[in-house]
Amino acid sequence: MNSFLRGSMNYVWCTTSVLGKGSTGAVFQGVNKHNGEPVAVKTFNQLSHMRPQDVQMREFEVLRKVNHNNIVKLLDIEDDQEGRGKVIVMELCTGGSLFNILDDPENTYGLPQKEFLLVLEHLSAGMKHLRDNNLVHRDLKPGNIMKYISEDGQTVYKLTDFGAARELGENQQFASLYGTEEYLHPDMYERAVLRKSINRSFTANVDLWSIGVTLYHVATGNLPFRPYGGRKNKETMYHITTKKAPGVISGTQTSENGPIEWSKHLPAHCQLKEGLKQLVTPLMAGLLEESQGRMWSFDKFFLEVQNILNKTVLHIFYVNRATSIEVYLEPEQTLVHLLEHILAQTDVPQASQLLLLDNELFATKVDANTSARGYPPTDPSNPVMLFNIENYNVILPTEWDLPKFPTFPNGISVENDASLAKVACSVGHECKRRVESLSLLDTLMNKSVHQFSGFLAGFLVKLLKRTRHLEDIEGLISELTKMFEVAASNHETYQKLGATILASYETQKSDFQRVSEPIQQLYARFVKEESLVREWNSGYRALRTPNKNRDSEKAKSLVDRLRDSWQHMLRDRATRSLTYNDEQFHVLEKVKIAETGKRLKTLLNDGVRQAVEQEAECLADWYKKAQTIFLQTQFLTKDVGAYVDALYELREQLKQHREDLKEEISTDGEVSKTIAGKSIPTMTSTATTTIPIVGGGGGGGGDGGDGSDGKGLSARQNQYKVMCFMNMYNQIKEVKKMLQQNSDILAATQGLLPDVGDKAAAT
Repeated sequence: MNSFLRGSMNYVWCTTSVLGKGSTGAVFQGVNKHNGEPVAVKTFNQLSHMRPQDVQMREFEVLRKVNHNNIVKLLDIEDDQEGRGKVIVMELCTGGSLFNILDDPENTYGLPQKEFLLVLEHLSAGMKHLRDNNLVHRDLKPGNIMKYISEDGQTVYKLTDFGAARELGENQQFASLYGTEEYLHPDMYERAVLRKSINRSFTANVDLWSIGVTLYHVATGNLPFRPYGGRKNKETMYHITTKKAPGVISGTQTSENGPIEWSKHLPAHCQLKEGLKQLVTPLMAGLLEESQGRMWSFDKFFLEVQNILNKTVLHIFYVNRATSIEVYLEPEQTLVHLLEHILAQTDVPQASQLLLLDNELFATKVDANTSARGYPPTDPSNPVMLFNIENYNVILPTEWDLPKFPTFPNGISVENDASLAKVACSVGHECKRRVESLSLLDTLMNKSVHQFSGFLAGFLVKLLKRTRHLEDIEGLISELTKMFEVAASNHETYQKLGATILASYETQKSDFQRVSEPIQQLYARFVKEESLVREWNSGYRALRTPNKNRDSEKAKSLVDRLRDSWQHMLRDRATRSLTYNDEQFHVLEKVKIAETGKRLKTLLNDGVRQAVEQEAECLADWYKKAQTIFLQTQFLTKDVGAYVDALYELREQLKQHREDLKEEISTDGEVSKTIAGKSIPTMTSTATTTIPIVGGGGGGGGDGGDGSDGKGLSARQNQYKVMCFMNMYNQIKEVKKMLQQNSDILAATQGLLPDVGDKAAAT
């Protein structure tokens, strides 16, 4: 065992604990002799020592120069105790390399979106630090990006392996060849792989091509440019990368000497949401440009990455298509931009978009000028609900064809069986993702019902409250009309006008009762009795939905079984020679994989998908009813608005006639003097005033009294009329107070009331 141990002054490592190997050396897991802290130790082979001394020292110099969270941290450079040269001691990244992560069957079709964004952010930050220090990496690829898991569980991706790195200014060039061929810029590929003697130098921008290939690999699980036969077909590889049109991000040849399938889009199996794809695709296209003139600069790359990362993300569940979408907004953008983005992704016209969050209209939570950075937070499980108010259907989204589980041939081939077991795991993970996605749809469809029901109930509560306010206001306007008739008792024309207004008011009141009764009925059914929610719950209880059946947990258990069998196959492959008993267990593992695959597909297709399809049909039926009720409330709201307009018109008429009548009374000089000489009694809310009949008995009248008595009576009558005006003014103030609680009427009358008050005070 000791023969495998090697060490330096402060560290020891075992040569069987290999973390990675390259052309010039290997990386092993080791420990600090003094504190037992695990580390990574890079040693160099004989080929490395044959390089010029300045080239050998370059990696040490680069590591000493860089210091960034997204670059693997240098701990020490020490001498191997057996005299085999220098060793580099670095922090240990326990998550392994990004290449190994992508090689796992779980990530055959690319990383999940959250992980992709982490890679994008950390790769960009690490590269920016290199460029700020005038460094070029020259061997960027998933194998040289490590996953570090911090003590608090956070993931950090870090650049490593600076064996090919060197200092290189913005406009400097280099001629030496480094890198891995699938990630090489076409110009370097031509010299390094095709061995063409072309006198050409390169700039630091060759790293950008490698970043583009890496990002495509991370997003899709595949390399962007794939000739038939892979590495062996070098000329076709060069043809694909140099002959592609601008904007093309992938080219694939699926048969020998067959055509190239070009694409400007990420494939359907990519796990990125459409909103992010629209941002990432042009970024990849800018990096994967063979022409130095069209290829992006580092500055543009860093800027675009920051633009993507700084955007505000709004999670939205489009109910009619049972689809989760993400809208990426600039921090300064507002509601109008959000509606445009939704239209672009869903084809739902802006006028038909009903957005709900926490049982309220999204537009009530943010006004038209609120910037996106001030929007309430959302996430995939708590999104904004989008309903198309012109469409009653609920249709599940279509999915790309599920790959088939492999069929194992008869006999035993440890190499082939291990490969097929890995494919089975890949398909199993895709089945599991779909089960989880459909389970989330189950959750969101159920949540959308309660959101819409809650919104409708809240709307009816406000509508009923508004209706009751209007009933109070109409009573005050009725009193105002009657007071006007009293004030106009000596003016036949105005008495008729008052009677006309009162008759119009009675007609409007009768019409309004035909509106208020349905509102009260809707309130009783859908707020107090909660009949919509109860109807949905009744149907939902009868469904065998994924969440009730814990289908996600079942899928996870089945995938774990597949992975166990795959690991068994890997151990058999490493053993190479199997005993008779080992062969029997090997065959049983193949049977186990086949049966587990069948169970997974049955769970997905016959269980989960069918259940969610039934739920979508139930939701469509429910939404038709709910939408009918919603439209009914909209019509009633318009009727209430029409009644508000009618009340406003009555108040306008009263105001105008009151002003005209007041003008006529004030033009009577003697009456004006009499009124001016007498004080106006204080009115209270409980006071009642009896208006004497003009020409009646008492006080002498025209028979026994003199002229002064007649003038006094006339003055008192006019004084009572003025008192009516004052009472009208007090009532109008009461109307104003109530209107402040009713936004619809307030908007129509707010400008009128101060004017009424000013003129009344002048009397």
